[in-house]
Amino acid sequence: MASRKEERDQRRAERREAEEREAAAAQRRRLIGYGVAGLLTLAVVIGIVVVIASGGSSSSSGTPATNGNSVPAAAEVGVQTTPPPWEPEYDHLSERLAALGLPGLNEQIFHIHALLHVYVNGKPVTVPANIGLKEPTGPFSPIHTHDTSGIIHMEADQQYPFTLGEFFAVWGVKFSNDQLGSYKSNGNEKLSAYVNGKKVSDAVNYVMKDHDNISVGYGKPGSFPTKPPANFPAGL
Repeated sequence: MASRKEERDQRRAERREAEEREAAAAQRRRLIGYGVAGLLTLAVVIGIVVVIASGGSSSSSGTPATNGNSVPAAAEVGVQTTPPPWEPEYDHLSERLAALGLPGLNEQIFHIHALLHVYVNGKPVTVPANIGLKEPTGPFSPIHTHDTSGIIHMEADQQYPFTLGEFFAVWGVKFSNDQLGSYKSNGNEKLSAYVNGKKVSDAVNYVMKDHDNISVGYGKPGSFPTKPPANFPAGL
C-alpha cells in the first residue's frame, strides 16, 4: 500500500506531465495565433490602401473586441455575475484561456507572486484554492492560486505583464472597473481597488508586480481596509 508521501509525489508527477502537455498545446495555439495575426495585419494594410486609393473613408459598426478593458469579451464566457462565494469556474476555463492568449506555464523562467484581498460590503470574500488549475487533467493557467491565502502565483515560460483583470477572468468572476460579480458601482456604493495602500483608477489593466498587496472592495467608502496585512511565506 502506497504511503501518503508516495501518493503526493505521484499526484505531483501527474500534474507536471499534464502541465507539460498543456504548455505544448499553448505553444501550438500561439503559433496558430501568430499566423492569424499576420493575415489580419495584411488584410488591414490592404484595406487602408484601398480606402486611400478610392479617396473614401472607413467606418465600422461592429462591436469592440474588449469590454472597455484589457480582457477580451471572449474571455468572459462563463464568468459569474452572482454574489459570493465564487468558486473557480472550470467549465469554460479552456475557452477563456484561449481568448486571453496567456503564455505557457513554467515556474522556472518567470515566477512572481501578489496577494489579493477581496471585500463586499465590509466582509472578506475568500479567494479560493486552485483558481486556474483544473486538476488532475488541466487546463493549467500560468496565473493561479494553490490555496485560500489569496496569494496569486504567476508562473510563465516568459516574462509577462499579468493584469488583475486577467486573474479575475481566469477565476471566472465578472470584474470591471465598476463591477464585481453582481455588484455594480451605484451612488455611494462603489468598487474600488488599492495596491500597497494607494488607489488604482484602472484596476482591470493593473499589471501585478512581485509582492503587491492588492485590496479590491465593493461598498461604501471606508468599508474595507485599503492596506490589509500582507503575509508572504518564506521563499515566496
